[in-house]
Amino acid sequence: MRQILLSIFVLFLFGCNQNDKFSKAEDLSPVAKTHFTASNLVITASGDTANNSSNSTADNSRYDTENLLKNNINDSKQSDSAEFELLLRQINETHDDIFNIWDDNFIPLYNAYQFDELKVEYAADEITNLNESYVGLQEEVQNLSIPDNLPENERLRVQEIKDDLLLAISNRSLAVIEFKSMLGSGEESHQALMDIHIANSNRYLNEAKEVNAELVLKNEKLITVK
Repeated sequence: MRQILLSIFVLFLFGCNQNDKFSKAEDLSPVAKTHFTASNLVITASGDTANNSSNSTADNSRYDTENLLKNNINDSKQSDSAEFELLLRQINETHDDIFNIWDDNFIPLYNAYQFDELKVEYAADEITNLNESYVGLQEEVQNLSIPDNLPENERLRVQEIKDDLLLAISNRSLAVIEFKSMLGSGEESHQALMDIHIANSNRYLNEAKEVNAELVLKNEKLITVK
């Protein structure tokens, strides 16, 4: 009977120990299983991998190439803007020359005519010089080259300016012809026609100046953005 009780007691202790082990096992945190391949993977001292370093180098190379392309494009656009700026400046100078030649050569002749102080021989030489000056300006306008790299709408605008300048010169020349006729006959009809040609010339010059100013402003904005 004693042995039976002892056996029961031993079995009871064994059962308690097993329960205690299982109880402790349940407190363990679960371990996440991960699967990866460590081949070709080199860990640096900073914790980066060799692969990351390689990718970074590739990214930097691409970044440098993109910057180089952008710089080349910007340089090209800058050069185009400078060429366009030079053309617009030449147009503006020609525009002013049409007025200056008129003011310096024709106005004194007309004033002398108004006060009956103009000698026909002197007038003939001055009119010849005036016509030659306008022929030179006409050739200058015709020779203005429009850059091929300009957008089509801007090419059309520059051509519009050239046409206006040529019309302005033609009307100045026609006004001079009417003035020459006035010297010979003194008819009022020549005075009226001269005034019309002068007014038309001024109108074409104003239109040319307005368009040119618009293009100058637009080109300056493009340069500022770049």
